[in-house]
Amino acid sequence: MDKKLEEGHGHTVPVNTLAAIIEDGELDEGAKIVGDVAHNITQEEDDAVRRKLDMRILPILAFVYFSQFLDKLAPSYASVLSLPITGESYNLVSLAFYVGFFVAEIPQGIISQRFPLARYLGSNILLWATALILHAASGRFAPFFIFRVLLGVFEACVAPILIALIASFYKKSEQARRIGFYYAMNGVTYIVGGAIAYGVTHYHGDAIAHWRIIFILFGGLAFVAGTIVILFLPSSPATAPFLTEREKVIALERVRSGQSGTISHVWKKAQGTEALKDVKTWLVFLLMITVSVPNAAITSFQSILVKSFGYTSAEALLMNMPCGAMQISATLAATYWADKRKARMFPFIATLIPSIVGFALLVSFSGSTSHNKAHKGPLLAGIVLSQTFITSIALLYSWSSSNVAGSSKRSVVNALMLVAFSMGNVAGTQAFQAKDAPRYLPGKTALLVLLCALVPIALVLHFYTRLLNSRKEQAVRELVEVNGWSDEELQKEKDRCAFLDATDLQNPFFVYTC
Repeated sequence: MDKKLEEGHGHTVPVNTLAAIIEDGELDEGAKIVGDVAHNITQEEDDAVRRKLDMRILPILAFVYFSQFLDKLAPSYASVLSLPITGESYNLVSLAFYVGFFVAEIPQGIISQRFPLARYLGSNILLWATALILHAASGRFAPFFIFRVLLGVFEACVAPILIALIASFYKKSEQARRIGFYYAMNGVTYIVGGAIAYGVTHYHGDAIAHWRIIFILFGGLAFVAGTIVILFLPSSPATAPFLTEREKVIALERVRSGQSGTISHVWKKAQGTEALKDVKTWLVFLLMITVSVPNAAITSFQSILVKSFGYTSAEALLMNMPCGAMQISATLAATYWADKRKARMFPFIATLIPSIVGFALLVSFSGSTSHNKAHKGPLLAGIVLSQTFITSIALLYSWSSSNVAGSSKRSVVNALMLVAFSMGNVAGTQAFQAKDAPRYLPGKTALLVLLCALVPIALVLHFYTRLLNSRKEQAVRELVEVNGWSDEELQKEKDRCAFLDATDLQNPFFVYTC
């Protein structure tokens, strides 16, 4: 193996130096079990292990995401349950979460790679549960702001770790649906959280304020989630205690063809540098920061917007339910399409279209309080339709899990993606200003423009990854021709590279999901 392969930075390197690119010879964790020669597994074994992974992993990831999104919605529910923080102060405490998220995202991503992912995740969940319960301690601005910042710090590790776990346990053709399954919990949260908040309104005692109950209940649920993660969630296929030794081999062989590996606990500076130089990183960053602005606006102000249509506080909480149902439907449909067609950006664009229509309705029919009451129907339809774009974030997560290889590179890309998420969300919390009530026209118009701007950016990323695939196909053809490899020998080379912890640019056999 003395010929050349495309490294991805405009030049080639000898094939036999690929292992040397992996600093200190540190391989993927999976290499310790399956090595560089593929093991034969039957389809029945493949299906049985996939079902076992689904039964063990997916419910826990879904519960974590459900709990996390409840935490984000808690201020929105509390705002219509007499939370004493209102107006500009409410905007600032909504922003505070994303300040903590932004500051902690890159350190969390780098530190988490050095530890078993599940244990690290569970520890952070217990810490954020504590911070959430402390929200109920005071209705004053300063402590509330501090607790929101701390919540953001502890929750910053969630999405990167969940993406890494999905990439480690599932084939590329399975990843979008699995991410969609746990991401659909956002919609479930709207339904269940709205019902819980509505139930709280029926408490007529004076021992504790309604808004305090919300934070205590949701914080207690987070404690349960953290405990379950620490006790039952595996950190990688190679170390999963619920799998037999044979099942570990099967689980690893299932992901070998994806060329992404599982995880290495050694930080590799070269991979981090590659992530920063990769054009794809910054295209995804741009998509995430743009879509996160309307995401925060809807998450933080939905109940307030619905109430501005002329509904009571209790009715506004119940109206979260159809919004949740729309999110669930959009997420499951789009991620199914993404896996079925091995696509990412076209489903991404499809989720934007109903939301563009929804925001157009909100812009067109919003007016004075009396005007809004007279046009409840189209305004509520606009709110419901506006939910579908939230699914696009799940598709960005699945894009990352399918298209970024190398443990350190994945940590950096996911961290940057979530930095973009926090930056966009910080801006989004300022979209609806109290002075613009009840029409909120500037904010609605800005969000409509941002959703439209996402379409051309997504198309650029789609066609760029297709171009990279074409280049890789040509590089592999040249390798086969020069080395005279048979189909069997070519497959052996692919198997050898799968668990080297090489990046997607270093590995000539890596194929992008466009």
